[in-house]
Amino acid sequence: MPGSRVSLWPLTHGHAKALAQATVAGPFSPEGCKTPVRHDMTGEISYRLERQADGLSLTYAVQSRSTRWIGWASYSRIDRAHKKLEIGDVWLACLDPKSYNQTMISLLDHAFENARANTVQIKAVTSNTALRARIENLGASLDGVLRNEIIAKNGEPQDVALYSIIKTEWPEISKSICAKLL
Repeated sequence: MPGSRVSLWPLTHGHAKALAQATVAGPFSPEGCKTPVRHDMTGEISYRLERQADGLSLTYAVQSRSTRWIGWASYSRIDRAHKKLEIGDVWLACLDPKSYNQTMISLLDHAFENARANTVQIKAVTSNTALRARIENLGASLDGVLRNEIIAKNGEPQDVALYSIIKTEWPEISKSICAKLL
């Protein structure tokens, strides 16, 4: 999936060394996912490829315009019966909001145009107001809050905000996001 700022390529073990180097660059995890462990990048990639082989997710390596590998982005849940995807597990080793937006545009465009999804969902922990603002800035609608949806590292339950974009909204949202990237 080529884009103007970033390109997304199917994740392979061949990306391990470059992505391990990217963890040193000051990781930016907009989806709140854990920063990959540099010395176990092969294990991180193996986990994602196993989920992909089981049909549960699909992960792409993210390459910057300068051809440096800067992270990954995934469809973390795939529901073929209901034509629904969830974007999650996004990790980028840069703080550039335009790279994040381009990554999301690429995933959304692929979801609606190629995978023929009816709905794309994006989740964020309710306390992560910066991420929630980014998701809302994309044009996603807040569908509700899932109470005690996940357990934080400290063992406490956390609420998760559930956002979505539907197929009929995508053409207008796409135009709006692309205008912001110019």
